[in-house]
Amino acid sequence: MENQVQIAFTWENETFQGLIEKEYENSYLIHVQNPNDELVEKYNGRIVISKKKCITDILL
Repeated sequence: MENQVQIAFTWENETFQGLIEKEYENSYLIHVQNPNDELVEKYNGRIVISKKKCITDILL
């Protein structure tokens, strides 16, 4: 079984946590665990975030 990586990131002056679904060269596709209404409505709870915006990553 593959380890999932939990990550915290900042988007529009709010901090969120999520699991990395896919890694790109300079960004991650993240399934957000604590999405706000805008993330759910516009992005369906998933968002691509620059690696520079990531605060920390933790192995589960």
